[in-house]
Amino acid sequence: MAVAIDLAGSTAPASTARKRTVTARKAAHTERETEAVPSLGGPLEPWWKLVPRRYGHVLHAMCSYMGMFPPALPRYFIEQYTQPGDLVVDPFSGRGTTALEACLLGREGVGVDLNPLAALLTSAKVDPPSREDALARLRELEKSYSKKKITEEPPPEIAMLFDQRKTLPQLSYLRERLEPSLRREDRFILAAITGILHGNHPRNPWDSRCLSVSMPNTFSMSPGYLRKYIRENKLKKYPFDAFEKIAQRIEHLYQEGVAPVRGRGAQDDALALGNHVAKNSAKLVVTSPPYLNVVRYGKFNWIRLWMLRESVQRVDASLADRTRTNLEVERTDRQLGLSDRLGFRKYTTFLEQAICRVAEVLRDDGVCVMTIGDVENGEYDKRLGLDAWAAIEKRVPLKLQTVIADRLVTENKVSRIWGENKGRATRVDRVLVLTKGDAMPAANFADPREIVRKMAELTPGAMRSIPDEA
Repeated sequence: MAVAIDLAGSTAPASTARKRTVTARKAAHTERETEAVPSLGGPLEPWWKLVPRRYGHVLHAMCSYMGMFPPALPRYFIEQYTQPGDLVVDPFSGRGTTALEACLLGREGVGVDLNPLAALLTSAKVDPPSREDALARLRELEKSYSKKKITEEPPPEIAMLFDQRKTLPQLSYLRERLEPSLRREDRFILAAITGILHGNHPRNPWDSRCLSVSMPNTFSMSPGYLRKYIRENKLKKYPFDAFEKIAQRIEHLYQEGVAPVRGRGAQDDALALGNHVAKNSAKLVVTSPPYLNVVRYGKFNWIRLWMLRESVQRVDASLADRTRTNLEVERTDRQLGLSDRLGFRKYTTFLEQAICRVAEVLRDDGVCVMTIGDVENGEYDKRLGLDAWAAIEKRVPLKLQTVIADRLVTENKVSRIWGENKGRATRVDRVLVLTKGDAMPAANFADPREIVRKMAELTPGAMRSIPDEA
């Protein structure tokens, strides 16, 4: 017996639909918008939706990140279109979901991202030290810790979040001593810290895994908002032992072991993909480009960027009022060069260039899976994946095989933190499946339910019912 799953395309207003290009409407006929499980017949259907949301190795949850897709999505395509030893690439790696899944399955996963936080998380996950080495390095740092060795005073926006007797000095010391570019252990420790740097406390705050005051979510709200939130809720800064909580976090992250194959992560522009991946070498690319004018990666991670020493000059410690501080935080995005605030025309140009770079590294029998979220707000109302493809399809060397429309559960989107602006968040992801050749390469599993069952075996809890064979 099959159960219904929530998959459908969004319905745009008539005025918006009339504005769509003829090419975009022609592209829409390839789109698979599925209302119920029984229609899942071939391999190019959203079978990953049957897997419980909790599927995924513990390392995936090392640190929260905006705009990520579920691990089951890249896992499905890796299982279906690659073999052990193949190269799997993500030029917009985010927190490293694709690269980690590839390494866990015995493929070489490579992730590239311009965001320093994303590059750190990807590298730490796909090329980790041993658990013993990570803990030994942390003990070494703890043994040498001294407040007198701290050379930089934390800015007030940071100081208001942490206990200044114990927790903040420890974090400041680690921030100055860790060398993530030189030591694998330091990179992993720093990545682990980003995941517990701030968040919401449980009823007993001493049981919290986070180091900050109790915050409304795991993303960095603006300094002005947090200052007001702390004052109005009379929040207490607890003297947490950072070394102790980091050690606990490391133990947690290693509870499922590490991948059998090492991968690579790099901080770089997707347009420089050729600097990290050889031509015609990648069997599969699974990626999600930045959303059009929606996600502010720097703004919502300014606390973590401080820990990474990336925001010292970008967040001015002397600015106290909310408006000016917010401008400084937003400047982080611009100085990092993140391409998430582009207009549609510039976005399509950027996407065209990115796809051309992907085509250069993709094998002739390779597959590119690109997830692009719809945008709905006062300025835009677009099936962005379709509209962007319509604008560039004649200028890129890849061919569109199909588009899978994946309706998302709004309550589960991290973009709910935008409050009244939540309409800007994507409600439908368009999964574009592209190839160099005229047709898809042969799938490894004629019956995709085999992949679903394999993933379900790794997931605690109930799985959605798999439809009977037609």
